[in-house]
Amino acid sequence: MTQPIYRIVAQPRAWTPVTFPVVMEDGTVQSFTIEMRFRLLKVDAATAFIAEVVRIQALEEEAGADHAQLYTELVAQIATDWRGVHAENGDPLRFDVPENWLTDLDAEGNRKPLVAPNLRSLMNEGGMFIHIFDAFRACLAGQPKARAGN
Repeated sequence: MTQPIYRIVAQPRAWTPVTFPVVMEDGTVQSFTIEMRFRLLKVDAATAFIAEVVRIQALEEEAGADHAQLYTELVAQIATDWRGVHAENGDPLRFDVPENWLTDLDAEGNRKPLVAPNLRSLMNEGGMFIHIFDAFRACLAGQPKARAGN
């Protein structure tokens, strides 16, 4: 068997399963899996992102913090698409983060607030951010659950 050629890709991405437990109406717990397409951040960007997660965690304790919005903006920094996310009526929800959100800055050079109601709905589900963050970290580490693909 020949060794694959390693290629350094400018903006690598990979589809990764995100598995999470959900308490059902009858009290049982069922496991669900969606897929997210993550940006495989380079070391500097990954370090900056983790620092941002730590900063946001400190804000979680502030009264009036909009947790769903904070999580939405964090996930929008690392995810570019999803599969398997549906509305209550069963219709698939599209990943609604504008492609230019990361680079669309205001006059002071700050990122504009994100308006992405579908992603925000997902981030408003209990514990969802930590499941996505864990899947992202596993993907960066090359753990077997990650499905490769740029």
